[in-house]
Amino acid sequence: MTILYFLGNATKSQMFGCVLKTEHQTVVIDGGTPGDGEQLAALLREKANGHVDRWYFTHPHHDHIGAFLHICETASDIRIDGISCAFPSLCELKKHGTRAAWEVSLWETFESLKNGRFRDTFHENHPGDRTEYGDTSVTVLRVYNPLIKENFINNSSSVYRIDTPRKRVLILGDLGIEGGEEMMKTVPAEELDADYTQMAHHGQNGASESFYRYIRPRACLWPAPDWLWDNNNGDGFDRGPWNTVRTREWMEALGVKTHIIEKDGTQEILLS
Repeated sequence: MTILYFLGNATKSQMFGCVLKTEHQTVVIDGGTPGDGEQLAALLREKANGHVDRWYFTHPHHDHIGAFLHICETASDIRIDGISCAFPSLCELKKHGTRAAWEVSLWETFESLKNGRFRDTFHENHPGDRTEYGDTSVTVLRVYNPLIKENFINNSSSVYRIDTPRKRVLILGDLGIEGGEEMMKTVPAEELDADYTQMAHHGQNGASESFYRYIRPRACLWPAPDWLWDNNNGDGFDRGPWNTVRTREWMEALGVKTHIIEKDGTQEILLS
């Protein structure tokens, strides 16, 4: 039996993380903010005896790598065998993606862990990489393209596909318009066809409508808290600055009926 735990948020922040549990192995993708670290550690203790076979990352924003960093710092009982990603260099991040100093510090901490604790078990993602976990596999479909400078860090997202004998899950991270356009040129639509699609950039200001029409999602995983899901910054439904409701309209036009949303808490999805 293979189960995907789509993580709800422990804070009010947007985040993304999921845990893939097969019969004998456990994989994590991203994980959330530092504030989500405790709930993730608790889930790993309960469902995986505190053992992660491999931890994959899409891109280095704090709401994707923060929980991992928190666990590395505070949860010595959680054993992580190895990590995989394809991040821009620290120099590139600082040049093209700098936001606040505290996030730069997180990038530096991640780099230190990659080159230290995980030096011998780190794997650099490449398109086509496929790792099997029993009858389940994780395939890398896309990695960071240094030629895309627009929306730099989000567009550096690795894209993963999880395959089981019965179901397929597509993980887009925070993929932007330009990254989506690149994928439409380089990846056949059938390779992106999935039973569950994680919505890019929390379901707003990510990949374009044309990209979603290209991949035609059947069920959507929304890494969106309640305020983002409803585009409500305190002034009411769809009165905020985000485009989530527009993306919801795109999915309605595509006939999508199933929506699994971060705001509803951690949810179990049976994949096989």
